[in-house]
Amino acid sequence: MSPTRQPARPSGRRSAPHLTEALTTLAATGIIADQPVEPLARLLSGAMNEAALWIARGGDPQAAEQALDRLLTGLRTTA
Repeated sequence: MSPTRQPARPSGRRSAPHLTEALTTLAATGIIADQPVEPLARLLSGAMNEAALWIARGGDPQAAEQALDRLLTGLRTTA
């Protein structure tokens, strides 16, 4: 019998380039302000990781989603 293989989980190393790429596109198209995206990607990734841990410990997923929505909405340009 072969061992059960666990699905791969995205790690910071694998997901960070995707987040950086998305933020770069958003900045290039004027959806968010033009800014250094690497630190922004790290900050957002850390916040989302902490939220996931909080939810795993019994935090409210809907409250986390609402907070993330407000955070991301704040990044949008007003143009």
